[in-house]
Amino acid sequence: LTSVPLFNTSSVTDMTSMLTSCSSLTSVPLFETSSVSTMDGMFYDCSSLSSVPLFDTSSVSNMGFMFASCSSLTSVPLFDTSSATNMNYMFSWCYKVESGALALYQQASTQATVPSHDYTFTGCGRDTVTGAAELAQIPSDWK
Repeated sequence: LTSVPLFNTSSVTDMTSMLTSCSSLTSVPLFETSSVSTMDGMFYDCSSLSSVPLFDTSSVSNMGFMFASCSSLTSVPLFDTSSATNMNYMFSWCYKVESGALALYQQASTQATVPSHDYTFTGCGRDTVTGAAELAQIPSDWK
């Protein structure tokens, strides 16, 4: 799979593992995600995915492994994490991330209820100068 058409997702509530291991996928359209509550592993191991749109994640509680092992991803969007309860491994092993991890951490870590965050940013940005600098500012319990 190299591309994904924009199809009607307005009634979808669970996108768990939707595009897992689509290793040739480089980008995805801006799906309607306002009803989605689970995006667990949605893009896990999409190793050629270099960017993602800013999905509406205001209702998403489970973001675990959402982009784990997306080794070509270059930025972390500032997703709405206000409903998130699980961000475990969300961007782990995204080695080429240059920006956005710190902003997402700052937003999520200051919520009234901080989501679970085991290994959320492990290795995220380590292969870039700016990404590594951001990663260094994120506390170890997030990575």
